[in-house]
Amino acid sequence: MDWKAASAYYESRLSDILNVERYAMSLAELPQAEIPEPLKKILEQEVIPTRRQLERLKKREFRIAVVGLEKAGKSTFLNAWLDCDLLPAKPARCTFTTTQIYSVVNDSEQRLEVQVKTEEQFNHLQSELKTANAQEDLNTIHQNQQTLNEVRQNGHLNFPFTRLEDIKNHLNKYVADERYAHAVLEARLYTNKLAQAEGIVFYDVPGLDSGLAKHVDEAQQMLSDCDAVILVQRFTSLREKELSIIKFTEQGDKNVTVADKLFVFLSRIDALASPEALQQHLTEAAEDWSKRASLPKERIISGSAGAYLILNGLAEHQTQLEIGNVDVIESQLKRLMQIEDPQALIEQGTGIPTIKSKIFQYINTERVDVLRKRCEAFISTILDTAGEIYDLTRKKYPENPEEAKRTEEERRRVLFSEWWDAKWEQIKADLQQFYDTSVAATNQSSTKPASVEKFRERYAQVVEQAIQDLHAEALHKRDIIFAANSNPVFDRTNANFRWRESLYIDVIKTLDLISHQLATELQEQAFLIIDYMTDLLWGSPLVRDRLISDKKVYFSLLENSLRVLFLRFTRPVAEALIRGPLGSDTRQEIFQNLGVDIEIVDNYYSGDEPAYQRLKNYAKYGVDLLVNSETRKRVLGSPTVSEDLSVKMPNQDATPQEIVSFEVESDIMAFAEYLRRAIFDAAGFESYCTQEFKSLVDRFRDQKGTWSGAVQNEWYRGNASLLSDLPSNLQPQEMNLEVSERLRQLGSALRDFKNWSESSTSS
Repeated sequence: MDWKAASAYYESRLSDILNVERYAMSLAELPQAEIPEPLKKILEQEVIPTRRQLERLKKREFRIAVVGLEKAGKSTFLNAWLDCDLLPAKPARCTFTTTQIYSVVNDSEQRLEVQVKTEEQFNHLQSELKTANAQEDLNTIHQNQQTLNEVRQNGHLNFPFTRLEDIKNHLNKYVADERYAHAVLEARLYTNKLAQAEGIVFYDVPGLDSGLAKHVDEAQQMLSDCDAVILVQRFTSLREKELSIIKFTEQGDKNVTVADKLFVFLSRIDALASPEALQQHLTEAAEDWSKRASLPKERIISGSAGAYLILNGLAEHQTQLEIGNVDVIESQLKRLMQIEDPQALIEQGTGIPTIKSKIFQYINTERVDVLRKRCEAFISTILDTAGEIYDLTRKKYPENPEEAKRTEEERRRVLFSEWWDAKWEQIKADLQQFYDTSVAATNQSSTKPASVEKFRERYAQVVEQAIQDLHAEALHKRDIIFAANSNPVFDRTNANFRWRESLYIDVIKTLDLISHQLATELQEQAFLIIDYMTDLLWGSPLVRDRLISDKKVYFSLLENSLRVLFLRFTRPVAEALIRGPLGSDTRQEIFQNLGVDIEIVDNYYSGDEPAYQRLKNYAKYGVDLLVNSETRKRVLGSPTVSEDLSVKMPNQDATPQEIVSFEVESDIMAFAEYLRRAIFDAAGFESYCTQEFKSLVDRFRDQKGTWSGAVQNEWYRGNASLLSDLPSNLQPQEMNLEVSERLRQLGSALRDFKNWSESSTSS
């Protein structure tokens, strides 16, 4: 593959690998991709020289740097190369700025371009000179301020020419004349005298030891960005500044060694005294370069560019003053080289034809191998690094964005499930603690759970109010019934039956009302527990929906359950005490039919009145068991009568209405006593209340799966209360598909590059 084909090939290859690099870096820069910094650093470092090489390939430029210390003879070397004493050469510094020499084919393309400094660049130069304490340069600028300003104001200049001699004055003026050169950024010389190949560029950079950081920076940049280096060296061992050449070259082109692209021209050998000195000079230089850069001795060429100009009759007056006249130079070279033939002396003694031959051979053959070595190293490093970035990311993210979305959702669901399992244990513990302290806990005044005591208190309030309302209604109806049964005379038996019939209906209504109010109380307490459980699940409405699907239905179930328990024990009591008057066949039959429920009521009676301790006794003897001392003594074994009842007893002159009223009201009072002192415990309200609350808690604990779904719904809805408890990795975040999208782009670029490489190799 020749240079032209290789340039086109690697231009395409580098363009493609930089495309891969761009996608790789785009992916690596995403924090969530978690690409290690060293990988990103490799890409960042590799992309700079790769782009630089690509730009040169696009321009088809092959850059050769001509470097050396001040007065090493770089300009003289280039003049000899061009066969024209063109660039300035004099004892003082004669190059103030970089001169670029471009190879062109046609005479019509030959020109000198002068680019001037901007205001900012000019000011920066002066600051740099002040920092370097270069007072002489500063004085020169100050003395020639007007001229330098005029140069910058005139802008970039272009001087076409046919012969190099035609632009000698212009070149000297803008490169070497301090009155003008300080205002010049760079000079570009386009000539067909440089090389046979198009695109060759020589860089003549000011000496590395000029003392100006600008010149060092220019040398470093140029050495980092060149394809070959020609070091013009006067002494056999490298000076400190010359060692920078090795360092800069290695730093700028790590994939190609210094020995791959360096040529050394040992200049001014005509100044040596003897052939032995020359041989020693060459040997020491070869050894030094072999030690420092493994440079083969074939890359070290000795000679004298000045002698080449002198012997070929190309030297201007200044060069003749510097080097010497023809006779002296010819005699000296013949003695050193031991060559008599003048033409052979020029070719072998001056070294210029030799180094040109080696450079042209390098350009025509070796540079393709160096280019291949450099570019393949770029490609391999970027490809391997991009592939590693791709593989690392592919382990965590799918390449397909939709798959990425699914994967991310699945990952978050797994994380949520793990979090929920641990949280559920905490929720159960919190619920149990709440139940133990707020529902089932006892206080110092009672051994009953707080919830039961609250229910009992509410029961007592409801019963008390119901009895008051029942008694008031009974008195109201009494007057009506008594009046209705007083014609022609008061019929106390009939009035007693009629009053009790009406009263019994009101009692049943009262019992229903009590059941309803108790259900309301129990529901409120249940709702408090449900509210707490709802809070445990961050306010999810599904808690109440699942535990109590329908509030009305739930209340109805509570009410029916309480009514069943309540009526089981209160209805027989009401039957025995309210339905029939004392001594009536109705009461006697009811008394005979009383079942075991009445005995249960007896077992749970907690009052102090002996007359109420057995309901059958009271049903049989009625109010007489309360007020008649003989009856009390005979039945109860105690003749003591309640003082309160004694006060309410009708006297001997009492009317039939008063006697009936006393009997019925006493039965109402007895009925109320059983409601207050026996029915709550007999009906098992405590157990029912406890069981209902415990059932709610157990149903909640048994539905972990349901609550898992409920909490996930709250999570998806962005429930603020829930989010405050979630770890950061479960906080709401926009589904980031950017990693997968960039991964897909990188994968596609990698596959395209590898496929192209395989097809190119096979073809």
